[in-house]
Amino acid sequence: MKSAVTLALLLPALAACEAPPGSPPSSTSTSDAASPNASILPAPLATEAEEAPHDAGVPDGAPIGLMADPSGRLIVPDAGPPPPGVLRGDEAIAAEAPTSKDLAGATLEAVFRPRNVPPAPRGPEISQDGIKAAAALTTPKWKIDLTDTGRMRIEFTSRAMPLPQRSEIRARTDRYGHIVLWPDATDYRVVPPGALRTVLGERRVDVTPLSPGVARPLGEGKRLQLPTRKVEITSSLGSVRLELGKSAEIGEGGALLCRALVEIVGVDPRTSVCQAGEVPLGAAYTWQDGGGIDFEITSLTRRTDIPTNDTLVPPPGSSYQPSGLPASPGGVFLTREEVMAFRSSALQVPPSTDPLAPGEGFVAVNASDMLAYVLVDGVPVVAVPPNDQRYVIGTLRGRYVIQWRTFLGDRIGPASTIDLPARFTFGEVPDAGAPDAGGSTN
Repeated sequence: MKSAVTLALLLPALAACEAPPGSPPSSTSTSDAASPNASILPAPLATEAEEAPHDAGVPDGAPIGLMADPSGRLIVPDAGPPPPGVLRGDEAIAAEAPTSKDLAGATLEAVFRPRNVPPAPRGPEISQDGIKAAAALTTPKWKIDLTDTGRMRIEFTSRAMPLPQRSEIRARTDRYGHIVLWPDATDYRVVPPGALRTVLGERRVDVTPLSPGVARPLGEGKRLQLPTRKVEITSSLGSVRLELGKSAEIGEGGALLCRALVEIVGVDPRTSVCQAGEVPLGAAYTWQDGGGIDFEITSLTRRTDIPTNDTLVPPPGSSYQPSGLPASPGGVFLTREEVMAFRSSALQVPPSTDPLAPGEGFVAVNASDMLAYVLVDGVPVVAVPPNDQRYVIGTLRGRYVIQWRTFLGDRIGPASTIDLPARFTFGEVPDAGAPDAGGSTN
């Protein structure tokens, strides 16, 4: 009688585990299985338990497909943590409570390396020391804190970045998306998934579609004394080649940095390529329309004293901003004296024929629809917003190499040798009489 009751109780449970009529088969199609470039989205959770072999210690009479203890009672497995939520750009986030606890993890120094940067010209008046000093001040750099519990803090530590120095990007493992934190943590802006690329490339929050991407393994290697695996992920925007170092001490934090780097190329951060216990040490971006940029971790320091308060998302006291980002005053990265140091003396050059040319320095006109940088002798000097212009003073009269480009390198203009003072334009040229440094790229 007792066994009959037990069976009656188990039958509804077994029926509930069956797939509903019309459900698609769980097996993969032949074409999918044969593809060398499989989807990198996580596979859906299995709806049926794997059948245990009869000789695996399962008592006779236990229901097949369900686990039971020796007495025949069902074992309900731990469901694990819930999947990460998604941050919305139109909603504030409840501030996290401060604490005095320190966290373990690592601090990384990172640099962005633009490609196809023209060298400085040669000549007796060229000050290579002045150019090198300016390049050191404007090299795009990040300082990154990653914790084993799944926290990430990125600080902008260079003048020549889309966001001003001491701005931050923060993330936590239980949420997809990021926040941008103003310097001194006064305000924050929510950056939903799909918008990180426009934050860095265009200095605005604009969500672009994400795709699963296609992953291709590229072998193994070693960097910063860590064994690495290499993988290339391709999306409709381009591709990124990642080198992922194995570091159990960083735990969940490495996956957060990986999620951010793949999102820049338009890949869904849910990709299974990003795993706990691995940290990206390099990322090489190549865009579908040409160009690219390289990202490199230059140092990694393991720590046990990362303050929790430095990783709160968001920190208490910061105000939610529904629009805008931290502003870079003027967008000029160097002082007048630092620009003057590019030359040891002035050079006699013919006067400009452009009536709108300034008497000193240069006017950079951006007629394109995106944020564009002006490189002078290979050094980023100013970032000009779309359909806007900037006046830079300090350059001595002479001949300079000028190049326009976007921060992420998805548009790179040709290098042009121009006599300064002058006015030059990027994009559609509104005035045929104006010098064109970089030409029309449309």
